[in-house]
Amino acid sequence: MSFTDEVKHEITRIHGEELPELAALIRMNGSIQITKKKLAVKVRISHGDLARKVYSLIKNSFKLRIEIVVRRYNHFSGHQNIYELTLPPQKAIKAFLTDLGFLDEKNRLVFRIKEEFINNRDCQRAYLRGAFLGGGSVNNPNSEYHLEFRCEHESFAEDLIDLLAKFGLKGHLNYHHNKYIVYFKSFDEIVTILNIIGAHQALLKMENKRLFKELKNDVNRKVNFETANLDKTVRAAMLQLEDIELIETKRGLDSLSKGLREIALLRKNNPYASLQELGELLDPPISKSGVNHRMRRLKKIAAGLRGDN
Repeated sequence: MSFTDEVKHEITRIHGEELPELAALIRMNGSIQITKKKLAVKVRISHGDLARKVYSLIKNSFKLRIEIVVRRYNHFSGHQNIYELTLPPQKAIKAFLTDLGFLDEKNRLVFRIKEEFINNRDCQRAYLRGAFLGGGSVNNPNSEYHLEFRCEHESFAEDLIDLLAKFGLKGHLNYHHNKYIVYFKSFDEIVTILNIIGAHQALLKMENKRLFKELKNDVNRKVNFETANLDKTVRAAMLQLEDIELIETKRGLDSLSKGLREIALLRKNNPYASLQELGELLDPPISKSGVNHRMRRLKKIAAGLRGDN
């Protein structure tokens, strides 16, 4: 099951302002048709629980006759059922479409959000919930963050952006594959939308995934940092060993002062130790900067033997 399906199954169980939710869902995923010069409505839904909810709401609240056909399609992840709910021509269908804000008083088609559906917070939330159920999708939180609403008409997409702005959200609009796409790519904006529409379990899942991502990235950063430091330490030690070997070959380590001879022998016996660890091995111990000072003196002697000076 996709993350979008999880969200839709969760919010289908919410019972709130039903008319705004139904209006948005049909606006996003329905069509008005003309059959024998009379109006009809068809809605295609891909989830059985949502199809049952819409069927019951229309049947009980509007007393309209509904025909339902289940069609099975091959999908990349297997078979998928599509539920086609059709309201055939009947006497009360114009009143139904007017109540949903699809027809005005002169029976003209309207492609904007009906004002009364967004006159309070509960209606606004219900409308956005219906819009997501009808034409929304959200990426799995394991991948890049993306949530979108796919709209048939530009004017409706602009109204949807205005509605989302009432919650402090700034939607982006794009036209793609004959649809007007209102989309978001910010984690904070996406979890805000999930909260608005009531998808609290999905929201928690996204939060958990983000925390896991951040923890994983933090661990990777630390490992990379430690690895880089280790590489740097090993490279420096190899150069120091080369200097010590040159001095030993050309002059002998007995030619060095006691302090330099001690540190040279320690480095030969502990090729991968850090400067701090070398300092702690001396008796008495010296600081990391003290060890570094001696190593620089050995490097200067080796450079002289190479003729670098």
